[in-house]
Amino acid sequence: MNAAAILDAIASKHRDCALIREVQVNDREALAEWRADWDRAEEEAKRTGDWETYQARLRQPCPPTARRIDGLLFGGGQSRTAIEVKISRADYQRETDAKRRMWRTITNRFVYATPAGLLQPDEIPDGCGLWEIDPDGRVTITKRAKANRNPEPIPHQVLVALAYRLTRKATDDH
Repeated sequence: MNAAAILDAIASKHRDCALIREVQVNDREALAEWRADWDRAEEEAKRTGDWETYQARLRQPCPPTARRIDGLLFGGGQSRTAIEVKISRADYQRETDAKRRMWRTITNRFVYATPAGLLQPDEIPDGCGLWEIDPDGRVTITKRAKANRNPEPIPHQVLVALAYRLTRKATDDH
């Protein structure tokens, strides 16, 4: 079972919802941490006179701050669910809170969607959910995600990207 099949099963179960695949958001907090580290390096250089180390710091690239999610499900009302698909244990073991953080902030819930039996509910981080998909495409909610009743608004950058995607699709369809 691959990620597309898992998302297809979720789309089939939630026909009254809009499922948008592969959405990216910029993690403002990660970028702010990187900028703060840069500022601390400058202050240290001013204090110690070690401008060589500071110059080396300036040459380091900004770490990735874009956070991609496999699916963003818009439900009735204003409900938003971030869906992260995992098809192997190795893929899941690379997950970090930093990868989830921004999505948990701007959605009502964050869930992992996996082939049935891949993960156990007690392996899933607190607050996150687990949806299992069996080989027939049936979706089972194995662990419910804790609801974020007041998510932040979806960032403008995400809305613009979605609008461009819709515009390209409309153009391709004609």
